[in-house]
Amino acid sequence: MKPGTPLHVSLHWSDDDVQPVGRLAYRNRRAYLEYDPAFIQCGLQISPLHHQTGTGLQTPPVNGGFEGLHGVFHDSLPDGWGRLLVDRRARQLGIKPASLTPLDRLAIVGNAGIGALSYAPAASIWDDDSATLNLDDLAADAHRVLEGDVSDVISVLGAVGGSPGGARPKALIAINDDGHALHGNTYAPDGYVLYLVKFSGHGDPEDIAAIEAAYAAMAKEAGIAMPYTRLLEGAKGDQYFAARRFDRLGNDRVHVHSACGLLYTDIRTPSLDYADLIQLTRSVTHDQRDCEAMYALAVFNVLAHNRDDHARQFSYVMGRDGTWRLAPAYDLTFSQGPGGEHSTTVSGYGTDIGRANLLELAKKADINTADAHGLIDRVADTANRWRNFAEDYGVSTTSSRTIAKTIDAELAVP
Repeated sequence: MKPGTPLHVSLHWSDDDVQPVGRLAYRNRRAYLEYDPAFIQCGLQISPLHHQTGTGLQTPPVNGGFEGLHGVFHDSLPDGWGRLLVDRRARQLGIKPASLTPLDRLAIVGNAGIGALSYAPAASIWDDDSATLNLDDLAADAHRVLEGDVSDVISVLGAVGGSPGGARPKALIAINDDGHALHGNTYAPDGYVLYLVKFSGHGDPEDIAAIEAAYAAMAKEAGIAMPYTRLLEGAKGDQYFAARRFDRLGNDRVHVHSACGLLYTDIRTPSLDYADLIQLTRSVTHDQRDCEAMYALAVFNVLAHNRDDHARQFSYVMGRDGTWRLAPAYDLTFSQGPGGEHSTTVSGYGTDIGRANLLELAKKADINTADAHGLIDRVADTANRWRNFAEDYGVSTTSSRTIAKTIDAELAVP
């Protein structure tokens, strides 16, 4: 890895369709993008709010954060678990993590990131090339890393989990119908599908996978668009939550951009309201159906007590034709949020959010009062059946009761 090396950015739609986007450089803690002339002519927008395709150097907002990186490229960088793996592997290689620039980290992502963006020349720091994976072993290795063990397992975990964001350990792998797992951060062989699989982290209940699987089923029943999800079981009986990757269509790729990257929002300092997300959705997709879907997601997160609803939990997808849509929902589970409040507020409220607040939000989404009442009732009726979903997925009695009590309290807010 040569520090300061500019990167060539491409939209890697498939192995047979790689579309150059431009050249990315970094100087004095600020990134500069120069679009490829052919990309300017194609009319696609990789980041429709701030970085319109055109000539000249494109720079991020002066106070945009993200270490001076454009939001759309910052979306490619792992945080939490993925960043931990990169930093520990860097130390193994004699590299100080603090010396890695955002472009160095993008080079490590290379062609293996979430979405369609790829970065070259890639910097390979993972040396594991095993094909078959054992979920129990991956989970055990993840726990070793969390406990501070940085020995021989870092490359194995980094090869499959060095790109996704989020705090919990996770892996990008290919799984068949029998649950057999292979390396799969970029390609799935015949009979396999690409998934994101989560493992438990510090402080998680033992049934965290079952809880998230039950929440996914509950969300689908409530009308929330979700990717296909599975509850996998290891040889020792441990369970792992798996969600089919919505940034992949078979082995073809889809461009993904988060609300965080679009708005240059610091997720460590909650500052968004769902009204902002609805307006963002309207600006990006120009589709009323997506505005209604964002509203439905807000209602679900409130009534189901999913308060870890920061700006990286909402994304938009763009296909080869340049059409933007709201991405399927993800990371829906029982969570308390920062300080016990929602990261994203509803009409300014982070807690004690009632029907009146949700009806006020509906106006921002151009949803009439009768339809809003119907949507709230549908989600409330589904959330009221939490105990059934919990039983279906084997959630422990203790967790089921705790969550039921909390949901009951949410449903009781007038």
